[in-house]
Amino acid sequence: MRKVSKLMNIFSIGFELAKKDFKLRNEGSYLGVLWYLLDPLLLFLILIFLRGFIIGGDSNDYPIYLLSGLIIFNFFRHSTSTSINSITGNANLIKSMKIESEIFIISRVIQSIFSHFFEIILLCIFMLYFGYSLNWLIFYPLIFLVLVIFIMGLSFLLSTLSVFIKDLNNLWLVLTRLLWFSTPIFYYVDELSFIYLLNIFNPIFYFISIFRNLILDHMVPRLITVLIISNTSLVILIIGLLIFSKYKNKFPELLS
Repeated sequence: MRKVSKLMNIFSIGFELAKKDFKLRNEGSYLGVLWYLLDPLLLFLILIFLRGFIIGGDSNDYPIYLLSGLIIFNFFRHSTSTSINSITGNANLIKSMKIESEIFIISRVIQSIFSHFFEIILLCIFMLYFGYSLNWLIFYPLIFLVLVIFIMGLSFLLSTLSVFIKDLNNLWLVLTRLLWFSTPIFYYVDELSFIYLLNIFNPIFYFISIFRNLILDHMVPRLITVLIISNTSLVILIIGLLIFSKYKNKFPELLS
């Protein structure tokens, strides 16, 4: 019971910290939360303009196909990129106060969840505009929960590695950019193509595919796909937590 109570307290503090930072970031801003939508929206409009040069861009489903891929990947990229500096960016607090370091990672992921909420609203608006039903979005929270588990585990791992690898933030920026181009976000791929076979080992590809199958084809994911992403997410979370727990007590010394 004590461990459960401690875990709940960590999440509670992380949530409050995320809420406070979210408000501070939007305080005094003319556009407010709209800033969170500018990145996926502008990229969406650019790719829609170029759709004639993109494989599969002539499909009637392309606008929703594109936007759904963009917002899932944007949540993944934003969550992991901001979480990398969760420990190094709060070095003074960690060294001077007895505080659970997990709070900082959880707070960064929750902030990204707040932003993602507005992206989902944007998707709903476009789906209604193009005549798509919103009914199948009711299943999205289940997919999203598994995605958050995956991202949380990866964030714990990356934030720990950043203590040892000073340029990890820049390295991750390059890796996510390569992943963006290799993942079928703005183009279609044939199941026999090399890119499709390459994406078999890409967890984000599965999350995007399941989401698209739900809202575009009204298809429930196959059991094998659910097992793959669920087990992968749990394994990543366990690995991330184990490595983080191993070094968390050494953070004050390592950050000196």
